[in-house]
Amino acid sequence: MIVVRSEVVTVRFDSKERKEIDEVAQKKMASQSEVIRKATLIYLQKEKEIDEIKRIVAHRFAQGKISFDDLVRILGYEESKKTAFFVETAEKSFQEGL
Repeated sequence: MIVVRSEVVTVRFDSKERKEIDEVAQKKMASQSEVIRKATLIYLQKEKEIDEIKRIVAHRFAQGKISFDDLVRILGYEESKKTAFFVETAEKSFQEGL
């Protein structure tokens, strides 16, 4: 027998959001908890995928394979500034033998 332990998390929704969740749950013949759990798992998977894309793009920028402008188009300006700073810092450290 496999025992799966789960924990309860409290999430607050306004009445409009709660109604939408309920409508999806009824349509899917599922509980509201199942709908929320599935939506959360999908969100978490997408976040992992986005993080992997960011890692790959940052690596290609560090290799000089894409320009800063391309980096901005993919990651947005703020994320690109951070990436460029880290790449520049790493290059300086490497050149200085640190």
